[in-house]
Amino acid sequence: MSGYAASKAAVNHMVANLAHDFGPEVRINAVGPGATRTAALQSVLTPEIEARMLSHTPIKRLGEADDIAGAMLYFASPISEWVSGQTLFVNGGGVQTLD
Repeated sequence: MSGYAASKAAVNHMVANLAHDFGPEVRINAVGPGATRTAALQSVLTPEIEARMLSHTPIKRLGEADDIAGAMLYFASPISEWVSGQTLFVNGGGVQTLD
C-alpha cells in the first residue's frame, strides 16, 4: 500500500505544480475516483469486499461512472474557470484503509 499511496500523493502534488508552471495559459486539475462500479471492479467484487468498502464510505454506496464523469464535466465547464491545481476526490467521503 505504501507504493500506491506514494504514487497518489505524487500525482496530487504534480497537479499543483503543473498548474503553477503552466498557468494562466492552461488549467491543470485531476479527479481522484473512489471505488467505482466498473467491469474491472465487478470482476473481483464479492459481497464481503463490497461490505468492507462501504464500511469506510459515509455515503454507503459505490461510485458509478456518471459520478466520475460529473466531476470531469465540472472541470471542463466554464463554471470552474478559476480552479486550477486541484484534485477533486469523488469517493463518497471514503477513506482507504488496510483492514
